[in-house]
Amino acid sequence: MKPVSLVFHRGDNRNAPENTFASAEKAIAARADYIEFDVRQSADGVLYVLHDETVDRTTNGSGAIADMHSRDIDALDAGSWFDPAFAGEVVPRLEDFLRRLKGRVKLYCEIKEADVAAVVAMLRDFDFGDDVFFGSFSARIRDEMWRIAPDIRRNIQMSIAKTPEKAVAREHAQIFEFMEHEVSKEAIEAAKAQGLETMIFIDTPNADLFARLVEWQIDYVNLDYTALFRAVQREVLLAHQVPAAS
Repeated sequence: MKPVSLVFHRGDNRNAPENTFASAEKAIAARADYIEFDVRQSADGVLYVLHDETVDRTTNGSGAIADMHSRDIDALDAGSWFDPAFAGEVVPRLEDFLRRLKGRVKLYCEIKEADVAAVVAMLRDFDFGDDVFFGSFSARIRDEMWRIAPDIRRNIQMSIAKTPEKAVAREHAQIFEFMEHEVSKEAIEAAKAQGLETMIFIDTPNADLFARLVEWQIDYVNLDYTALFRAVQREVLLAHQVPAAS
């Protein structure tokens, strides 16, 4: 039995505003194995780390990021909505984000809507290699990513691929991701039988499921409640006399 790798969803989003330098730094301080983040693009072609189609929820601005100029996005406050202590946090430019995290943590890059070739070029410029994997809910983006960069590891959701066999044959994936209602010991074993690594996205503090996931030896957990998962995992590994990750 080995420790499960923790993927901090949008950084440490329980303790800092999501998809910001602050959430990334807190994730690194909390010993994240990976940081998951989202990529979108401005009207003038600048790549940003942002989840939503609009800036309304996570900044003091409004409007679709795809319709905004970078000079206006750079002036937004992306922290005060979460807590006044984070006033002045910016919407990170992808280039600055990658530069800051290079060599400090591994990455899960989800492209929401952006120039795929530009994202790939930036990842290659920073030489992330196997320290990054990619995903997207857009079939067009996944197809383009496969054409441009078949060497970059790929994640695919069960809701899209349906079966591990299709995840490999149609999506060229290396990682198969479950939602909370989809996961089981048998489903994990079936995916691993196809040579896939396994991951779950879970945004609830479900300690009972956390314990089962460690027992079932899922490879990655993409989650919000990272401290709780780590505490549960420590107990499970201790029961099996396995040293927990530092």
